[in-house]
Amino acid sequence: METKDIVEPELAEKTNSHGSQTTNPVVRVISNMKVTNPIKKLVSQQRKRYTKDGFNLDLTYILNNLIAMGYPAEKLEGVYRNHIDDVVKFLDKKHKNHYRVYNLCAEKTSYDPEKFHRRVAYYPFDDHNPPCVEVIKPFCEDIDGWLSKDQKNVAVVHCKAGKGRTGVMVSCYMLHCRKFKNAEEALGFYGEKRTHDEKGVTIPSQRRYVDYYAALVRENLLYRPVKLFVREVSFEPIPHIFSTTQGSVQFVISECKRVGESALKVKKLHTSIEYDIKRGSLSFRVPLLTDVAVQGDVKVEFFRHKLKKEKLFHFWFNTFFVRDILAPDSHETQSSDQRKSVFCENMGKNLSHQDGNSCNSKINSKSRALSAGESESNKSRLVFLTMNKTDLDDAHKDKQNKTFSSDFKVTLLLEHVPKECEENSQQPTVEPDIGTPSESSEAESSTDSSVPEDEEEAWESG
Repeated sequence: METKDIVEPELAEKTNSHGSQTTNPVVRVISNMKVTNPIKKLVSQQRKRYTKDGFNLDLTYILNNLIAMGYPAEKLEGVYRNHIDDVVKFLDKKHKNHYRVYNLCAEKTSYDPEKFHRRVAYYPFDDHNPPCVEVIKPFCEDIDGWLSKDQKNVAVVHCKAGKGRTGVMVSCYMLHCRKFKNAEEALGFYGEKRTHDEKGVTIPSQRRYVDYYAALVRENLLYRPVKLFVREVSFEPIPHIFSTTQGSVQFVISECKRVGESALKVKKLHTSIEYDIKRGSLSFRVPLLTDVAVQGDVKVEFFRHKLKKEKLFHFWFNTFFVRDILAPDSHETQSSDQRKSVFCENMGKNLSHQDGNSCNSKINSKSRALSAGESESNKSRLVFLTMNKTDLDDAHKDKQNKTFSSDFKVTLLLEHVPKECEENSQQPTVEPDIGTPSESSEAESSTDSSVPEDEEEAWESG
């Protein structure tokens, strides 16, 4: 039976005598008919469903008091997702007056909290992305507080599909309450409970943020935003797609901020010019000659320009957890400006020192597990962040190595600067022309006009 045989879209709503829209009774009846069960199962894919006591819901008990489920939808969407009335019926029957719903969706119009007796909490973030680190602990404390009020209480967590974002936050809570010691165990348990193929949270950046929270809990760290300056961006080896034809690469650095209690805002900090990748190139390396300061949750995106702009990959990281201190071979006495000069010499360029207020310092050559937020002294130091192919969102899907080789990696060189130096540093608004810009971008400034303006304020959704 085709979908159109079930219900036509135009029948989904109708206008009553008062001019307001109401749900067509056909849709409500159809949503509970057995004929929709195959559709719901198809949409839920590998997610386990609750099929007992006359219910058929995209819903799973991760723990006895912790439930993961798909979005409780209404109207036509309720035909192929959990219908909100069915979810309410289930929760009122199984956990009457003892449930609280946690909505993680940032992209969907919220449902009426009255449906769940106003026991709804919002911790939204965008699909295919991790949450802000600052959101995770309040979420875990909220659930912990609710469950501790009564041993009968249950927490019901959902995003849209009830898999990726839900898995991130559920795994973090299980770490918060010390059920597991590390992120791998928590994520593995969630994947086993929620899915048939044991693939719960698969996006690298989302898994990374669970690992971040595991570190906070395990090491009893007090999180605080840390400011770093991006000094160099590089990757190697060159992706295979540039081996047969010439193209250009552009990268964008953005920062996420929490606005209020239930909103997030992503702001672009730096959009590079387009850099040509010539045949035979072994690596891509660009020093940033202007101060690009990042703090907290940071997104780095890479694009390829040929006939059109296309996404290569991206990743998220948090500056507090950058732990690898640069251990130079023969540059222990070099200042950061001298180090930047070396970068530019490697590219056949001379650096004109424009950063008059920058802090010169010796590179800290110690190499130990130390977060950027735990500075031992007032000296600035260089740190680096390396992401392997399996750590990169989108690139991790290239299992056959058709686009990226198995040893592909991206490295960011960053500088941790003491507060007294931060106050004196000024961030230029225009990036000097460096590297080998493509012909199409020679006249461009650091703001990319090809990127839609509406992407300035919101995360992209996969």
